[in-house]
Amino acid sequence: MLRNRLFLKSSLVAGVAFVVVATGPLAVAESPAGAPAKLVEVAGSPFPRVVLTEQAAKRLSIQTEALREETAKRWMMMNAQVEIASGEPSVNAITETASIAPAGESGQARQSLIKVPVDAASQMLIAVVDDEDDEDETGDHDEFAEIFGVANPADEDKDGLVVVLLTGQGRSGKYYTARPVAVKDRDDGRFFEFLEASSGVKPGDHAFVAMKAPESGSMAKIVPYSSVVYDEHGDSWLYSNPEPLVFVRQKVAVERVLGDIAVLSDGPARGTPVVSVGAVELMGVELKFGGH
Repeated sequence: MLRNRLFLKSSLVAGVAFVVVATGPLAVAESPAGAPAKLVEVAGSPFPRVVLTEQAAKRLSIQTEALREETAKRWMMMNAQVEIASGEPSVNAITETASIAPAGESGQARQSLIKVPVDAASQMLIAVVDDEDDEDETGDHDEFAEIFGVANPADEDKDGLVVVLLTGQGRSGKYYTARPVAVKDRDDGRFFEFLEASSGVKPGDHAFVAMKAPESGSMAKIVPYSSVVYDEHGDSWLYSNPEPLVFVRQKVAVERVLGDIAVLSDGPARGTPVVSVGAVELMGVELKFGGH
């Protein structure tokens, strides 16, 4: 779930005044004696180092924590619709793909199928799992649970299982598990059959299907959402802390915001100290006095 972006307005730290003087590969911002901050230009980088005094860091309440990597479960959520088809599945094992005959005069029982059209709209759902949490709870960091109201009941070890959420009046929050089936002479979508009773389901009913994405279970870079700041162009940044009282702006790509954390598709390496409190103030110092 994407959150509304709050774009940064440069902020001023009282008592800071300096001029950047380029003197070669490394330039240090000249500042009055006792100034709480300075900028140090770095060769080959458009962004200077922001260097604070210890007192200034305390005044800004600067806090840091290490960028971490956690397991990210991902599902594709797609628009679908209920259809009726004739035939009985030729395979009953839920770990295998079943086949179903087309409608005809075979006299076989008719059953409900879920069709995901070839051109169905889709959206990625993400849940971040804390690998140090023995109970494996995702809490506020699970879009699947937020939408469906429960953790994904489909067994992640059994490829092909999906979760179907029926929509419409009186169906809010009702979900079913389903498995893929092959429908002969049909190439207009993917089909799934319910693994449980689905009374009241009618042809034409709309639904959402959540299917495990191929990259589900891969590691994702995680930072507090408070670490991320946005400039006037909408670009996202954070500040790393390579050494005490030194802060460097780095561009990041935010894949998703889940509660109080941001999932990055691109960013610093695991273990990099990043500013979790005070990033907006640091950017204010840099933009106001560095001219970037």
